[in-house]
Amino acid sequence: MVSKNRFDEEISNIVEQLIRLYKPQKVILFGSLAEGQTHESSDIDLFIIKNDVPELGVDRIRQLDELIKYGLATDFIVYRPQELEQRLKLDDPFIKNILERGKVLYEAV
Repeated sequence: MVSKNRFDEEISNIVEQLIRLYKPQKVILFGSLAEGQTHESSDIDLFIIKNDVPELGVDRIRQLDELIKYGLATDFIVYRPQELEQRLKLDDPFIKNILERGKVLYEAV
């Protein structure tokens, strides 16, 4: 099982790369790690808000995979700000959960 310290190091590394290379508006850690729980199947779940991203979600992830180097299982979800607003208007429980229980790791000023 991966230690909490190792997860913390990897999260810091990924966020530093995201800020430098991807320039998001916001990065939120969600899931078990955001709640301080690690278990055998834990991975890093990051919700990213960014304006200028490809139309298709698969292209957004491919873009991240080409830019960001990471050593632990990591899942990225990337939304444009207007897409986030649409999901909130629809009262999307998944998005609401991320925003309510997630941990903001970075927010552009």
